[in-house]
Amino acid sequence: MKLLIFTILSFVLLSCTCNKVNNFAVQNQHEQIGDGYSIFKNEIYYKRPVPNYSSYLPQPVKTEANFITFNNLGYRYANDKYNIFYRGEVISNVVKKSFLVFEIEDVFPIYINEILKPRIENQTKQDLMQNGVTAAASSLKNLIINNEIPEVEFYAKDNNHVFYGKKIISNADPITFVLLSILFSKDNSTVYYKGEPIQRSDTKTFELICGNLARDNNHIYYGDKIISSKPEKFIMMSENYAKDDNSIWFFRNMLWERFDTLNVSSVDEFKVIENRYAKDSEQVYFHGTLIENANSDQFQVLSNIWSKDDKYIYCCSKRCKEADYSTFEVIDNYAKDKNRIYDKNYRIWE
Repeated sequence: MKLLIFTILSFVLLSCTCNKVNNFAVQNQHEQIGDGYSIFKNEIYYKRPVPNYSSYLPQPVKTEANFITFNNLGYRYANDKYNIFYRGEVISNVVKKSFLVFEIEDVFPIYINEILKPRIENQTKQDLMQNGVTAAASSLKNLIINNEIPEVEFYAKDNNHVFYGKKIISNADPITFVLLSILFSKDNSTVYYKGEPIQRSDTKTFELICGNLARDNNHIYYGDKIISSKPEKFIMMSENYAKDDNSIWFFRNMLWERFDTLNVSSVDEFKVIENRYAKDSEQVYFHGTLIENANSDQFQVLSNIWSKDDKYIYCCSKRCKEADYSTFEVIDNYAKDKNRIYDKNYRIWE
């Protein structure tokens, strides 16, 4: 019995290894033609994302495209003599002669957008650029264009429809439809987020703030959710923190929908210290997370992850119980006291 189990396991492991080797060999022989498409033995392939696939060897999948007449249109779209394709799959209900892919000049507008300048509190365009926002925007754009991001699709239209990926955006008007970013779009009657209508939005006054944030004359939106009904009071306090006269928000991610409404002691007294640290008269926050029991009056930022008050040393949002307060100091990305050295990941070297 043991011999049988060992034989079966050996066969499975050998098969997996052979498949990876074969996949690698096949992929190496593909001629890459952009946007995930490739040619192998006069066939068109598309390299699709595979959820929870642990191997670094993605497997290209053969499409139905005609090799001789195939044309890459960009942004994952392609055509041949017979069909329009998106991510290697045929799009149905499309008028091929009038089909057009939307060019996205600014895939993901960040804080350098001109409409933001009057609304950023105590920070200039130059400050934000120096803080790396421009670099982050550029990296994110390249990530979206050059890699498969299953949560984000691109846009196209024909005379009858507007497409988000291969899906028709219901009731969208192809004549007046415009892209605001890879997330937001609108036509003469409706605003859309990822191809779905945003309820109660005003298409005439709708504009981007940054990333998932947008506004019109009546509301502030994060994605398709209304987070404030006081756009005239809304202020970006930093790259991550924002407020109106009732609430404080921390936006954790520019692309995916992750944000928190902070339970602060006082909106009026809340201020950003530096980096991702902020505080009000009673509480201190790191990256939107409460630093429990920190003394707001005596709180000091020591580095991008280290801080202290009059009693304790903190790493990110947690108290560093091992630290000797009186001898603790930060040196570049490292910290030390008389007993230990701490690296930037809070690993302790005795």
